[in-house]
Amino acid sequence: MIYCLGPKGSYSEMAAKVFSKILGEDNIVCCNSIYDVFQHLENSEGNSYGVVPSENSIEGSVSLTQDLLLEFYDKIKIYGELDVNINHCLVGYNREKIKRIYSHPQALAQCRKYIKKHNWEVIPVSSTAEAVKLVRSMGSEEVGAIASKEAAKLYNLKVLEEGVQDYKNNTTRFILIGKKGLKMKLKGGGIKKSTVILKLIEDRPGALYEILKVFNDFKVNLTRIESRPSKEELGNYIFYIDYITPEKEGELIERLKRHVAYIKHMGSYKVFSRGLNNLSV
Repeated sequence: MIYCLGPKGSYSEMAAKVFSKILGEDNIVCCNSIYDVFQHLENSEGNSYGVVPSENSIEGSVSLTQDLLLEFYDKIKIYGELDVNINHCLVGYNREKIKRIYSHPQALAQCRKYIKKHNWEVIPVSSTAEAVKLVRSMGSEEVGAIASKEAAKLYNLKVLEEGVQDYKNNTTRFILIGKKGLKMKLKGGGIKKSTVILKLIEDRPGALYEILKVFNDFKVNLTRIESRPSKEELGNYIFYIDYITPEKEGELIERLKRHVAYIKHMGSYKVFSRGLNNLSV
């Protein structure tokens, strides 16, 4: 079973369909929120998985996913990664009569200039597919949605305009998560990456440099580094770091432990190519 953010027609469901082919698992369950994906996965039995958005090339990381990775660390780890090219469309009945636009907050932000040009009111909802579903149920020419062509087709609405995102290269990274200890071999995939979450021992000059120097000493290529509030006190941060997995990763982690209050290894996982990204499935 694969859990993802729904309803049907969401970009998360599209990514889940790609992972379903890799896993040989056809049962996809759409959830109401990203948090629900993690919670359903935590309470599941057997080989169950989740697919959640992690990062967007325009708006950056999906903060809720990052926070939940830390919250569910004791039970959940990352098993795969997939980049999905996002083609946002204006969906509705009549572009000239639209006054309000519904979509996920990330999608609204990715189309900020386009929406402002038309002076539309924006109303955030849980997902792009949910936006289309709402517009369909309202049946009013004054409302529209920012979503995919697939969602428009699924809910029998018109695509009024394609490619409405502010930047052409709009890509969202999705991660495949599952309970710790799953024994599975994912077919295909390219490079292998790892993700760690760490907290420095103390806030002092050079503390972060010491961490980065360890990666440099092991000649490890970092692909992302991001700070997030620790939720302990203002000005206290934790760091999310993605890197190309080295052969001696165990030694790397042991060296890093000397400089941090804690380090949580979220998994070493395969990165799947865009060649697998056949979103018409």
